[in-house]
Amino acid sequence: MPQPQTYRRRVSVACEVCRRKRIKCDGAKPSCAGCLSYAENCEYKYDKEKRKPPTKQHIQALNARIEFLESQLAKYQPQERDIISKTTLQLQSQDGKGGNKDISGAQSQSLDPIDDITDVLGGLSIGEGDQLRYFGSRSNLSFMERQGAKPFIFRENPNQPLQPIDVDPEIREELLDIYWNWQNPWQYLVYQKVFLRSLEARLDDGYCTPLLLYSMLALAARYSDDPKVRTVPNDSSTAGDDFSKKAQALLFEEIKAPRVSTVVAAAHLSLFEMAKDNEPSGWIYLGIAIRMAYNLGLHINPHLWVSSGSMTPDEVEPRSIAWWGCYMIEKLFTVGIGRPSIIVERDIQVDFPSNLTDVEYGQWNGHSTSSVSHPYLSYSITTFINTCQLLRLAARPLDDIYAPGYIVSLTEKKSIMTKTDIALTAFYNSLPSVLRLPPTSSRPLPPHMYCFHMHFYTLVILLHRPFIVIPSDNSPSRRSINESASTSLETCIKAAEKVTVLFRAYAKFFTLRKVSISVVDPARAAAFIHLFNMTSKDRQTRDKSRLLFLETLHYLEQMSIAWGWAKRSVRALGLVSRKWRVHDILKNRDQSPVESSLVYQDERQNHDSEIAGGFDAWLQDPLDLPLTFQAAEDNSSLLGGSLQLDQELFNTHDLLSAGDDAFLSGPFPDTNWEHEFDL
Repeated sequence: MPQPQTYRRRVSVACEVCRRKRIKCDGAKPSCAGCLSYAENCEYKYDKEKRKPPTKQHIQALNARIEFLESQLAKYQPQERDIISKTTLQLQSQDGKGGNKDISGAQSQSLDPIDDITDVLGGLSIGEGDQLRYFGSRSNLSFMERQGAKPFIFRENPNQPLQPIDVDPEIREELLDIYWNWQNPWQYLVYQKVFLRSLEARLDDGYCTPLLLYSMLALAARYSDDPKVRTVPNDSSTAGDDFSKKAQALLFEEIKAPRVSTVVAAAHLSLFEMAKDNEPSGWIYLGIAIRMAYNLGLHINPHLWVSSGSMTPDEVEPRSIAWWGCYMIEKLFTVGIGRPSIIVERDIQVDFPSNLTDVEYGQWNGHSTSSVSHPYLSYSITTFINTCQLLRLAARPLDDIYAPGYIVSLTEKKSIMTKTDIALTAFYNSLPSVLRLPPTSSRPLPPHMYCFHMHFYTLVILLHRPFIVIPSDNSPSRRSINESASTSLETCIKAAEKVTVLFRAYAKFFTLRKVSISVVDPARAAAFIHLFNMTSKDRQTRDKSRLLFLETLHYLEQMSIAWGWAKRSVRALGLVSRKWRVHDILKNRDQSPVESSLVYQDERQNHDSEIAGGFDAWLQDPLDLPLTFQAAEDNSSLLGGSLQLDQELFNTHDLLSAGDDAFLSGPFPDTNWEHEFDL
């Protein structure tokens, strides 16, 4: 019997060994066949992927648009043609890798005083708690290898018995499993292998500490429906409170001589406080974490300490993970609450975390719905590094754009916006293949990848939002999103639609009961654009925006079980809807709240395929959703159905997991948001 013909699977990236040997690579993870046969260390580097961006024409169009706009500006202000802050320009010209400079994080071994007195970088020296401390050259303290008179010997991680942890072992394992699956793959802060190795051995090695463990349990408890993790069993807002109190008490003991684990625990507590909607304390805890990270010199490349034997490579990796994890959280914080950045880009010398095989190619299997039945590779480090690169491109430009006018002129801001827009689009179009959105809506991604794409479109919104211009005559034809001209308003509208569609996909395959607190900000940013569009005089625009707004609002309400920050967003949207005088559009005075909810559910089921331009359309260009849609002649139908989509994708019950009992009765249960909007 003839054997069926087999075809060689196309491999987009060869491993480093096969690339060096110039042989074919089968692309298997975690190790290809060639490396297995020769016992080689198999490593894939996706930044070397040579595939062409999928939308080169779009990049060319954007560049043409920028050249046209700059030529127009040059006619009136030629002297400002290329104005842009030097720091922003340098940031956008980076190749995306942290720590490429050949700069030491430790003092050189030279005994020449001129080397000390002319140093501008500073370095690491041994300080309180036998830990590395960073001092800048201006302090003159960087000239010493040790701080203080005590002649101690440096030990980064002195092994001691782990103090007893007052936690039920079953609860601890349950919450740690949640942490490894839902929290750490997105906001990468803890080196799992090192932590678990010490936990199983019951050793306090300076990394696995009671403080770090309690902070991890507190944050993981926000994802759990188990009443045992709550102070008040029937009140989900008290989840993790006991763990948090213990962590806070330990933090203020360790703060006198902080360690890497102390930094990570403070970052966890900042997220926990935001989960409680305690924004001031959340912001302050994050500041404490960043200050301690600088104090420990986590931003410094410690390669001289490694080469001298004072630090092992295993001790370097947790430092890098902690720094970049804090960087990511800090930038997401500053974007989400609109405050200037704390971390300054020019300070960063440390490399990104290593592409650890057990983390990168580990199977993500934290499934909570029947929609996803098989595990798949996590690629969490690739997601994490690309998220940091994305934030490095956008954070400083956003600081400049949202700065007061007397600091950065309007012309400078427009120049920064257009250049950053090109940089972001080029970056997004050249993502590694494993991070791109799939070619079909039936194939899910790991949840942390959806978070990445949500934040990309949020940055696009924030980049363009200050430049939204409404025509002076304010006529419906000029306000309509059917205009052919590309404007900042249209870009914001399309990006907001993308965010809503991404939430729809996340809710389809997983559950918004288990989603990072950081994506509350993308939902809020998108909802405000939808709400703004409801002020349009064009009926089609208002109707479409109303559906998108209500859908996004529903996602915020689902997230509010775990994250009090989402409840604040719902309140803000309710207040602003009244301020903008669009509150009446959100309700039908002739219907009861239940009837209005049922009508909305019917509209969702019948017309969601048109709401965001078709679910698969998002997989093409970053911002290429169709702008046109037809109004149906039947008054009972708001939108046309020119684009088709599997209807079950938008079934309201499919958006929820079996554990989301509060939402199984309908799309809008009797919850706080209805009272905010008087529906």
